[in-house]
Amino acid sequence: MKDLIERIIYYKGEFLKESELRLSPYNRGLQFGDGVFETMRVYSGRVFRLESHINRLLKGLDVLQIENKLDAPVIKNAVKTLIDENDLTDASLKITAFREECPGIDPVPGSKACFLMTLSPFDHERKKYCEKGISTGIVTIRRNLSSPHVFIKSLNYLENMLGRRQAHDRGFDEAVFLNDLETVAEGSISNIFIFKDSELFTPPINAGILNGITRDVVFEIAEEKGMKCCEKSMKADDIFTADEAFMTNSLMEIMPLREIDGHRIGDKCPGAVTADLMKRFSGKVDKEVSVGS
Repeated sequence: MKDLIERIIYYKGEFLKESELRLSPYNRGLQFGDGVFETMRVYSGRVFRLESHINRLLKGLDVLQIENKLDAPVIKNAVKTLIDENDLTDASLKITAFREECPGIDPVPGSKACFLMTLSPFDHERKKYCEKGISTGIVTIRRNLSSPHVFIKSLNYLENMLGRRQAHDRGFDEAVFLNDLETVAEGSISNIFIFKDSELFTPPINAGILNGITRDVVFEIAEEKGMKCCEKSMKADDIFTADEAFMTNSLMEIMPLREIDGHRIGDKCPGAVTADLMKRFSGKVDKEVSVGS
């Protein structure tokens, strides 16, 4: 079985077996969360929106002032080779980039980014579960709008994990974070949309969210079908009174939102609009991966 096979990873320009990986005890990603990551979906051996993921990763490195020695074509080639080496065409791909290791809290001037790439089989059971509709709850942790790391996919992911654990402890599938202005921000691993009065809304970037790749695709699809889709500051009550709602990320795509804090959303899950967006998203993936990523 493929999930029992020792996989090939990419680290610092080399392709290694998982058991061959040796991380320094001074790894700054491990010690300080001094880095960024991207998680993306591989369909039929191709990554959907790979260039968008790479661009977001590189922007994150810029925010952290980590010098990058790999350009986008080199990263793309490494991704392709990694997929081929593992013979895994339906998968989850993770790229982690962190500052070069060094002892002490202060980085060595001119230290560059190290890249680690891993591949794992895609979780189809989780996908099927999410397609039927997920539950979510508003958590007590607030997004800090003055913090730069809420706008990048930082390795400092503790708040996301704590919020997600809090939601799970209350019996929900996903968390919803508000920001320090008490407006809706995002999920622990997702962006959020609501559909109300024939319009689609999602919180703006300045609400303290990561600009999701799938979030951008939803904007594209809405424009293609002539639906109004806009960024809007939202209160929690806007979700409670929505006709439909859904959450998005790169692995699970569009996830219908069934309830929030135990309150049912809409009359049907997924609603007609959400179901149509899900179908159109799949069609866009099929079209793009058939001609290359």
